[in-house]
Order: sequence, then structure tokens, then C-alpha cells
Amino acid sequence: MSSDFLSLPQLFGYATFVLGMVTFSRKNDGHFRLWLTAQNLLYAVHFFLMGNPAAMAGMFLSVMRNLLSMRTRALWVALLLLAANVVLGFFVVKSVWNVVPLLAAAVATLSMFRLQGLNLRLGMLTATLLWLLNNILIGSIGGIAMEVVIAIVSCVTIFRLRRDGRLQEQA
Repeated sequence: MSSDFLSLPQLFGYATFVLGMVTFSRKNDGHFRLWLTAQNLLYAVHFFLMGNPAAMAGMFLSVMRNLLSMRTRALWVALLLLAANVVLGFFVVKSVWNVVPLLAAAVATLSMFRLQGLNLRLGMLTATLLWLLNNILIGSIGGIAMEVVIAIVSCVTIFRLRRDGRLQEQA
């Protein structure tokens, strides 16, 4: 774990922050998934450098989830990923707080496979809040900033999707 503001782990956190801003402003589900995959890869490196194997494992599962969810939304694939999440938990969870990133990955997995549009964004907002808690616990400066801003951007995107839906209903 590194709390030095300009350490290499924190710099990766800042880069993830920038990529996260692009990702969570996407209204198109396909574009959202592609950008999220790139952001998750960078985030995995950040968590590795921060010494958080549970969060790193959650991010690698997230990359797999994103790629698979572009091809299928089958429940059995989501359940397979959730099972992998649980198995990984046995290897990487060393304390209670290590469960938080794996729970975030599980919520995001269910959201990416079973939801779309507004509900997808609401599920991902829940996962974002869990990642925020993880980042507070490990002292990730860029991660904290990113998750706070992603929560705000997600809320704006949710508002935009709701507004667009109401406009289409009125037309």
C-alpha cells in the first residue's frame, strides 16, 4: 500500500481516474462496456501496485465479465463468473475488508449480464459505491477521486437516460 501522493501506484490510480471519466459518461451500452474493459485493466495494475490482490482479482474478473457480456447475456455465464468470484475469494481474502471489492465485482457482474439502459447504470452505481469504500480502506487517492466522480457522472447519465425516456414517451 502506498499513500505517497506521487508514488507509482497512485499515478496509476490517477490515470484510471481519467479513463473512468470517459467510461461512465457513455450512454451507449456497447461503448460503455469497451471503455470499462480498458479502465478495469488499468485499475487492476493500480491495485496490484497498491498491494491489494482481492481488488486486483475483482478487476480481472471484471475484464472477463465485460468481454463476455458483449457476446452473451446468458444467466449461466454470469453464474459461472460469480462462482469464479467466490473461488477467488478463498485465495485472496485475508481480512473482512477484502470482501468489498469482490462484492463490487459480483454486483457489477449481475448488472452487466442481466440489466440494460437505466437499470444497468443503477447497478453499476451500486458497484461504484462499493469500490469507493474499498479505495477509502486502502488509501487510493486516485481511486477515491475516481469513484466519487464516477458516482456523480453516473447520476448525471442516469438523469439523462430518464429524461430521454420521458421525451420519447411524450413524442
